Amino acid sequence: MGKISQDKRLESYYRIFEQIYENPVISIYDISQNTRLSRNTVAKYLEEMYANGIMYGPYIRMKSAATYKEYVYLMNFSDPWKVFHELRAFSHVVYNAVTFGDWNTLVVTNKSLDFSQLAGFENVVKQGVRYCSYTPKVGYMTWDESFERVYEQLNRFSPLQKEYKNRQSTSLTWEEDQWKLYHTFNFMRKKIVSLLRKINVGYEIYTKWMKSLDNNCTIHTGFYPEELKTYLSYCFLFYTDYEESVRSVFSCFPTTSFIIEVDKQLLVFTHITSSEVKRKLICLIYDMKTKKMIKGFRQAVALSHSQCRVRRQNIYNCSSQCIRM
Repeated sequence: MGKISQDKRLESYYRIFEQIYENPVISIYDISQNTRLSRNTVAKYLEEMYANGIMYGPYIRMKSAATYKEYVYLMNFSDPWKVFHELRAFSHVVYNAVTFGDWNTLVVTNKSLDFSQLAGFENVVKQGVRYCSYTPKVGYMTWDESFERVYEQLNRFSPLQKEYKNRQSTSLTWEEDQWKLYHTFNFMRKKIVSLLRKINVGYEIYTKWMKSLDNNCTIHTGFYPEELKTYLSYCFLFYTDYEESVRSVFSCFPTTSFIIEVDKQLLVFTHITSSEVKRKLICLIYDMKTKKMIKGFRQAVALSHSQCRVRRQNIYNCSSQCIRM
């Protein structure tokens, strides 16, 4: 495929991503109307985007609630690969990853756990409650254009007034049917009626559950124009009083970043392709510190991931995944 043809296709991919980012359950017909692409083209491109790792999601993630909390642990073990495989059998582990850097093990659980009892435990770099998660909408641009935009924001930044950290827990009132829906429609673009019949949940309960998502969950759709498998996932733990500004910086990149509130810090995953982009990213982090947008940071590179969907006390499913905590 020629470069011009590939560029046009990528632009069409992005237009489809935009539609799903704004409306996760939008129909192929409506995407076709809004993008002026034929329905067959939309269906074909969607299949290609998922197959090639250009788009992931929309996925649902829980917000912190009085009756449901998730916990993030950044730790070091003498043998992180051994721990990685062992944790896949832990009933309360939602996600775990092997990393290289200031920590070598990242774990998310739905219950507070003491990992110091595991063989090979060395230390905890950070542990805390996971609050809200974000995947800022990205633009269709080159890396050079994105860094130009980033530095325009950074040059305008002034650390005069601290930005309010809004850490809230929702009032979650889900019962068994709502949790069935959460696990069944965790990936939201599925055929509804047949799955509702399979899990024995009525359509009226489904519609009410969908209306509750804004209060109880966040929805995440990612875009990776060069295919996700070609990117390295860099993880930064930021200490900052300017979280909105930090999130805004990472929304400027051409690949989707995944941002998590962990107690008073931000855990940011961003995806890059080349050594040149890596160099610019590290320089940007130091410039953010010089401008006092951040107080400090820790960092690691994600090597392998495992996502476990937990239902009550039992593992629901476990598989290797991209970063989509």
